[in-house]
Amino acid sequence: FRGRACVTAAHPYPQPARVTEANRRGAAKRRVPEIVRTAREPSRKPAEIPMPSSENAQLLALAQRAAARAAAALVECRAAWRAIESEEGREVKLQADRHAEALIIETLRAETPYRILSEEIGWVDGSDGDVIWAVDPLDGSVNYAQGFPHWAVSIALVRAGLPVVGVVDCPELGETYTGIAGEGAWMNGAPIRVSDVTDPKRGILMTGIPARAATDPATMAAFTTSITRWRKVRMIGSAACALAYVGAGKADAYHETGGMLWDVAGGLAVVAGAGGVATMRGVDGDALDGRLDVVAYNGNAAPA
Repeated sequence: FRGRACVTAAHPYPQPARVTEANRRGAAKRRVPEIVRTAREPSRKPAEIPMPSSENAQLLALAQRAAARAAAALVECRAAWRAIESEEGREVKLQADRHAEALIIETLRAETPYRILSEEIGWVDGSDGDVIWAVDPLDGSVNYAQGFPHWAVSIALVRAGLPVVGVVDCPELGETYTGIAGEGAWMNGAPIRVSDVTDPKRGILMTGIPARAATDPATMAAFTTSITRWRKVRMIGSAACALAYVGAGKADAYHETGGMLWDVAGGLAVVAGAGGVATMRGVDGDALDGRLDVVAYNGNAAPA
């Protein structure tokens, strides 16, 4: 991306032209399985992580290129792209979200035929089937706008509702997390593994305050009770970064309710590749584009 102007042109895939009724019907048929991935119980000894299969390795390389392209643009164009385009409740959308998304979609569509579910535009046409890309072009928009380093570009290949290949690119941290469920996970190319903590009282939980907590005292009370089991609790404003930390053994568990597939799919693939356990359940139904309850942990210290 370096050397290109930080353009502010319209998105090349405007939503009304790309999200068709057929797409909506297809989305309704694609459901979220209750269990995303359950890896074998982590060993206390360092595990040898196998090399990924050829097909998955190629898809991972593509996702990594797309994420790196968007990440470079987001860093270079922060001054031009940090303007707020819309706000809904606590959700903030920046120009950066839209422009990074366009770069990712362009890259993925050039090499694969799969449908894309992306945060800003929704569904983008592609081949029918059970394989899709789930894209969050900028997870942690407020962090990005305010200068906090915890934001990421997250891309995942989802097959039959399961995040299989994932990339979480955190450019300001200098960390790129990649994973293939059941095959391995890496940070900047070096193998990573979930932690071996067994007791939540010795562990770190990554989470966020539930969206309903502001209006539902019972939700807030349940949340407060659940986090008191843990030695430390961290809320960093990016689900993708938080899940990557679980995969790398920097934290021990993640639990959050109300997120979307694009928020978590990349990180879930990293956790599953690193030997952890990752689950997601639909909150108000089980369509892939609905709200989720997401739990990921090292296989020993599970959130309540």
